[in-house]
Amino acid sequence: MSRGATARSRSAERPPRQIFPIAVKYGAVSTVILLSFVMWVGNTSTDLALQSTAEQVNLNGSEQVLLVSSLITPFWADDSLPEEEQLAAQQQLGKKLNAFITTPGPHKVLDVLVLDANGTTLIASARGGDRLRVRLGDQIETDSLVDTGVRVREGTLSDGNRNAPVRSFEVELTAAGSSDKVGSVQLFLSAVAIERLEKSLQEALWSQLWTVILLGIPLVLIVGFLLTRPIRRLREDMVQVSRGNLDHQSTVSTTDELGALASSFNRMTRFLADAREQELHAQAVARDLSIATRIQNALLPETLPEISGIEIARYYQPAKEVGGDYYDVIDLPGDRAGIVVADVSGKGLAGSLVMTMTRSLVRMAARIQPDAASILGEVNASLSRDMTEGMFVTMAWAELDHDRGRVRIARAGHNPPLILRRSGRVEQFQPEGIALGMDPGPIFRRSLEVSDVDLAAGDSLILYTDGIVEAMDHDGEEYGLKRFARILQSLNEATPDDLVKGVLADLALHVAGAEASDDITLVVARRELTG
Repeated sequence: MSRGATARSRSAERPPRQIFPIAVKYGAVSTVILLSFVMWVGNTSTDLALQSTAEQVNLNGSEQVLLVSSLITPFWADDSLPEEEQLAAQQQLGKKLNAFITTPGPHKVLDVLVLDANGTTLIASARGGDRLRVRLGDQIETDSLVDTGVRVREGTLSDGNRNAPVRSFEVELTAAGSSDKVGSVQLFLSAVAIERLEKSLQEALWSQLWTVILLGIPLVLIVGFLLTRPIRRLREDMVQVSRGNLDHQSTVSTTDELGALASSFNRMTRFLADAREQELHAQAVARDLSIATRIQNALLPETLPEISGIEIARYYQPAKEVGGDYYDVIDLPGDRAGIVVADVSGKGLAGSLVMTMTRSLVRMAARIQPDAASILGEVNASLSRDMTEGMFVTMAWAELDHDRGRVRIARAGHNPPLILRRSGRVEQFQPEGIALGMDPGPIFRRSLEVSDVDLAAGDSLILYTDGIVEAMDHDGEEYGLKRFARILQSLNEATPDDLVKGVLADLALHVAGAEASDDITLVVARRELTG
């Protein structure tokens, strides 16, 4: 792995640096939402209140200007009226207007002006018309006043000392019995109430905002801290587990999604703890199997001793890392030789240990016991004392005499040894005998038989385990003794090595890749042809 890839891998393993805790993020988002909501509500309320107040002012102003216009007779448009009478009517109108604005009402009337048709000549004024200066803006469009003919405009009214917000309401005057414009009436209402309402609403909005800032934000942070406490505890739990403490369990017990997450976390840690235990156990077993495999490989003969007049070939394949089969070739006194093949009932490490013990007992007994029956009896007596209940060993023993012309065969519950004659005939030998380790002595010795068999030049002795004849294909069909015998018959002229290869090839053809369920051991000993 490159240095850059290693650095990226280490960086990915480190947790991200915590700049803002989730409680702060929650508080910040909640505060923004809360402030936005308060401002929206405040602005909406302000707009609605101002709009409602303005509508009331507009309605009141329009009613009053219409009332004033109904009280006015346009005398200035009557050319037949003498000037003295017009002057008297003008004075009388001024008094009426002054009396009107001094009458108490919901909104204060500042002034009323009556103008001629051109709007340039002042006919009359409630306050004299020369003490107030008016500055008006554009016309305000008001749906409720469309049918009244009243025009509304905002502006300021000054008396020389101060300016006051006003609203101007103007309506046209027409001559009696005609629609011709002869003048207009302008009524000025104080808009101070609207200004004060707007100011008070703005102050109330800012008051609400400061309340949210001073009280709402700390409250949101406290709530966020309390709500995210289970998350912080879960994070601490994960840190404990990441440090290897798989026995740690989360104490979060809320009834929401975090509680469900904590429960899943606890199940996960229990599964991880179990998996770690299983992994450690598997590692220990693998270590033991590795040791046992090395021991077994060291105990099985790496090279076979040379036996004059005999050619030997063998094959061994355990079904697992450590097998329970055993084979050996042993030199015996008097230029004799012993060939042994055994099968332990157990597999794996237990079978290997029993196999190791069996090998040692066979070699020891072969040095001190004179014949096959004594050797197997001694091995059985030792195994019976130490064998675990339910375990046993099957064994086939073949003892070649000094001239190699005879073989003494003993069978302790094992597959029957075979003789492949040079002619191609296969003979099966089944002397009686029970497996080793099942009985401490008397029954075993009484049941054990030893067969003497002639071995002519070119004949082959075949010793094997049930891993060959019981090997199954994918359909569960066994290889069987008959097929084993047929392939041996076809290989009667083959050397021991070629015979072993031929049997294994036919066996592989039968199983067709199916997994082996038992160890396979095959030993072939052929008497050499004399010149």
